[in-house]
Amino acid sequence: GYFADMERLARALTGCMLAGLGADPEALLREHFDGRHTSFLRLNHYPLCPEPEAHLCISEHTDAGAVTVLMQNSVQSLQVFQPEDGEWYDVPPLEGAFVINTGDIMQVWSNDRYRAPLHRVRARRDTPRFSAPFFYNPAHTCDYAPLPCCDGPPAYRPINWGTFRMARFGGDYADQGVENQIAHYRLAP
Repeated sequence: GYFADMERLARALTGCMLAGLGADPEALLREHFDGRHTSFLRLNHYPLCPEPEAHLCISEHTDAGAVTVLMQNSVQSLQVFQPEDGEWYDVPPLEGAFVINTGDIMQVWSNDRYRAPLHRVRARRDTPRFSAPFFYNPAHTCDYAPLPCCDGPPAYRPINWGTFRMARFGGDYADQGVENQIAHYRLAP
């Protein structure tokens, strides 16, 4: 089914990105994902909004996992932030194409060589939007940190996925303080 197809695609993308870093992708995927990952598929419906200028459907954020595979319909609402110029840019939906987001885990593993993009979803007055992101996440027991194959001193201290994710859920959904981000694990230069 669709979930299994997205799992295979996300695993292949993660493996290619790990290989690009010089890591052993199969060893990392077997250790942290295969047979025990915590990935999920979310179906989003963004209804019409009478005041889209005053609201966002989803506020700015990065994705916490390794990679996200996003299928969206033909409605333009997704935007990505470019820190170089401080501007938000539309991500036009292309029929039959997926949007792939690098997640926080890949940013940490790569020691900032790969960056998780800051993105958001704008509200629309004229038409509803649907999307189906697949979030490829490791096992709750996964401890991750910059990989030894990445240059420079480690930019992050080790992070446990289960602990990180539960703290992030608390900030996301329960309004229990600050949303947990990988920046909280950044080491001083």
